Amino acid sequence: MPSDPDASPIDNIIALAQEITGECPACASRASRIVMWATEIRERRPGREELAALVDAAAKGSLPDDRREFLINGLQALVRFAE
Repeated sequence: MPSDPDASPIDNIIALAQEITGECPACASRASRIVMWATEIRERRPGREELAALVDAAAKGSLPDDRREFLINGLQALVRFAE
């Protein structure tokens, strides 16, 4: 099965696990665990507070407020895009 270049890696993992389930009934329980983990990964995104804490820990107070906000907003966009 070729991966869809427009799909997220998580979508490709889920599709492959579903294909494994269809082709190998003995592997169905393992493949369903892969689907479950992939779904949990998709749903677990760091929130704004976690991203702010990351920026604050990395910058150690050296960023002006406007740049700090810009960086946090950029990280939020990156997290959304990464899915």
